[in-house]
Amino acid sequence: MRQIQERSGLSSEELIEVVAEAVRDAWAAVELVSPPLTVALEPETGRLLVEVIQQVVAGAAANSSQATLAEALAVDPNLEAGDQLRRPIELPGPVQSRAAHLAQVRLGRLLKEAQQRQLVGEAEEHRGQLVDSIVERSDEGTWYLRAGALQAVLAREEQIPKERLQRGQHLKVVLLESKLGGGAEYLQVRASRTSPLLLRRLLESEVPELGEGTLALRSVTRDPGERAKVAVESLRDEVDAKGACIGVRGVRIRAVVALLAGEKVDVVEWSDDPAIYVARALAPAPVLAVRIDQESRRATVTVAPDVLSLAIGREGQNARLAARLTGWRIDIHAAGSEVPTRV
Repeated sequence: MRQIQERSGLSSEELIEVVAEAVRDAWAAVELVSPPLTVALEPETGRLLVEVIQQVVAGAAANSSQATLAEALAVDPNLEAGDQLRRPIELPGPVQSRAAHLAQVRLGRLLKEAQQRQLVGEAEEHRGQLVDSIVERSDEGTWYLRAGALQAVLAREEQIPKERLQRGQHLKVVLLESKLGGGAEYLQVRASRTSPLLLRRLLESEVPELGEGTLALRSVTRDPGERAKVAVESLRDEVDAKGACIGVRGVRIRAVVALLAGEKVDVVEWSDDPAIYVARALAPAPVLAVRIDQESRRATVTVAPDVLSLAIGREGQNARLAARLTGWRIDIHAAGSEVPTRV
């Protein structure tokens, strides 16, 4: 009982009441009528003490809810017919067996429900957080991970393309919403390796200034497994936002890239001036000019002809990430050309 109490978080009174109900139901099933009774746990021995409450009758007892006057007087000489007799009893064998089975089933159900509540609480506590998981198995392209007491599910769409996973591998993931699965017996938590939130949490773990409040992470966007862009702002003049994220000799950003299967991460210094922000977001391509149309939220960017392909990127990736990062539609054209490339 003590072990069940520790594992379930239920009070001893709640557990004793489950046992008492099992005894009552077992007695009623065996003898059709269950007498009023109380159940207590003897702390020193751990024995269950059952006390029955019976009506004292002058004649023969009709059932176990009654006691003869002779039986009552043997316990208390002052009792009379019509009084109530309280006395400890040993449960009849058939009642004991049935009560033990009922209590086992009901306590098991309570324990399972309590454990599910604890898991749900843990899942909610870690929702949106970075966790170190262990890869356990794969089933039709879905990987199942162990994250502490939680089972996390890494579906195909949440996996970094071309990343190879192995059983026993430690894997950084961000936990999302949870649901009951496996016949409502297991709590499954959706894990992600593709969410921008993962990159955000990895940066927070590698760059102390983000947690200290000297830097703010304004925007994150990813093409998982290939390239990502993040916009950071320094909240103190003496702190270099971009340099703090990259680290000395790139040690911080390299640590993040390694945890993202080699995904390249561009760090952009955020600006409240949209023209400056868009120009920085298109790095590494140098920008000659940016014209902003606030009404259509479109930025027209001019670059030198020889860096046009760099600004656009392979299959438009650089310009596409810059547009997602800044929230602006971007038209890029080479100086001297009137034909823009729109993103």
